[in-house]
Amino acid sequence: MRLARIAEITTVFADEGLGFLTEPKPAATTGNTDASASTSEPVVPNAEVAVRLRRTLERLGPTFVKFGQMLATRIDLFGEEITSELSKLQSHVPPFPTEEARAIVEEQLGKKIDEVFAVFPDAPVAAASIAQVYDARLKTDGTRVAVKVQRPRLEETLLSDLDVLVDVSSLIDRLVPAYRRSMVHRVAEEYANRARGELDFAAEARVIEEFGTLLETHAEFRVPFVHRAYSSARVLVMEWFEGKKLDTIRTPEELRAAGYVPEEFARSMLRLQVSMSYEFGLIHGDTHPGNLFLLGDGKIGLVDFGLHARIPPKLRDKMLEMVLHQAAGRTDEAVEAYLEVLGPDASVDLVTFKRELREVLVEGGSTGARKMGEGPITKQLVSALRVASRHRVKAQSELFVVIRNLTIVEGIVARYSPELDPVPEVRTITADIIRRRLTGPRMREEMSQLMPQLFLTISKRPQLVERLLKLERTFVEASTLGSFLEREDVIRRALPASAPLWTYLAVFTVGIVIGALLLRALG
Repeated sequence: MRLARIAEITTVFADEGLGFLTEPKPAATTGNTDASASTSEPVVPNAEVAVRLRRTLERLGPTFVKFGQMLATRIDLFGEEITSELSKLQSHVPPFPTEEARAIVEEQLGKKIDEVFAVFPDAPVAAASIAQVYDARLKTDGTRVAVKVQRPRLEETLLSDLDVLVDVSSLIDRLVPAYRRSMVHRVAEEYANRARGELDFAAEARVIEEFGTLLETHAEFRVPFVHRAYSSARVLVMEWFEGKKLDTIRTPEELRAAGYVPEEFARSMLRLQVSMSYEFGLIHGDTHPGNLFLLGDGKIGLVDFGLHARIPPKLRDKMLEMVLHQAAGRTDEAVEAYLEVLGPDASVDLVTFKRELREVLVEGGSTGARKMGEGPITKQLVSALRVASRHRVKAQSELFVVIRNLTIVEGIVARYSPELDPVPEVRTITADIIRRRLTGPRMREEMSQLMPQLFLTISKRPQLVERLLKLERTFVEASTLGSFLEREDVIRRALPASAPLWTYLAVFTVGIVIGALLLRALG
């Protein structure tokens, strides 16, 4: 079975004129520059390669379509021609017969179709690699719903194809130097590890509901209500959004005519992306205009949560620091933050790596571009990741979902509010996130645990109270923070292991004072 599938894959690649991709000779037509590539090979334009690759993945079925969608996020590895074409895989998948969809619904719900739905149409309104969607109505009250039905035999096909995908990718990785340098095989392995999670629609339902809770602080956004009684692991029944898709709105004037203020709309989209990535830690993986609805009441509807990512708290903090420094133009700090996010190992030449990072950040910061994918923030992020790729640094996969969404939202800003500069907006949004953290329940809980320990220490050493009061007076009288720290002998030399306890308390107190000043400034 596996050999037959590999033979089929090879045949499809050859049919689409992509056989050169699996040959030992490296080709310069895949988007990777390779000085050793044979000049005798026919040169195929990248745009044509992209179209052929997209058709090939569609012919190979859902598993390869999803892999192509993941490759579309890897803007560090591929040019815009390839990533843009692979993004079209979202809406170029043939539907499966509705008779099979009805059978799956009845099997999953344990009821006949006409017992649940007053209307269940003969054709879907959309078909994707994992499922297709029907515009139906519930029998109970005639409510209009979106019914997402998983493709038949998907689990069996997916598990088999994932093994084949990794095997084929591993073979190409060994044979084709350009493929190996592109690190695509790492993407294939990562995709295989996480693809199984997308088979469970019950998990997607939970993600939708979690987003609904998180977006309570972003009142302009809505997610569909999930009808749990009619949903299962392979069927998902949700509220049908009445409204226009954003991809049908072409200009700021059309957006205004639909009842939205373009500048505020653009700000909302920026706020959503930054909050998802650096505050919520839960990201809708594909917020392109086809997944955004203008609901007519000023609200923005968000659909299709099959692709999502979770950002671990530590990575979230590092990424927030990285973007904050970048947006503020603090290049040296941004370089250090990038290093923490990317985490190069000991084999990397750090001096060269840091120098190249700094170069792309400085160069990217000087651009005034506002075209899709070329905003100053995204351009710098992509350039930095391409530097990492050249140094064989493997960034965490969640970072690519963040960058893809930032690319999309900068394109939305450029189309609907071209006069809005994303950089100061991002600075404002990140400052708001930090303020909420400082004044939020997590910080209050940490301080409530810390303060009793501090007071206990002071109660055991009453003489410290006098010292702390004197320290406070010195702080007020000092002309600068630096002069205060020098006077207290904090920054002139390292603290010795035998330093008095009050010296450490002095440093700690300075931290509290600075924190209080920050809270006051942010408030």
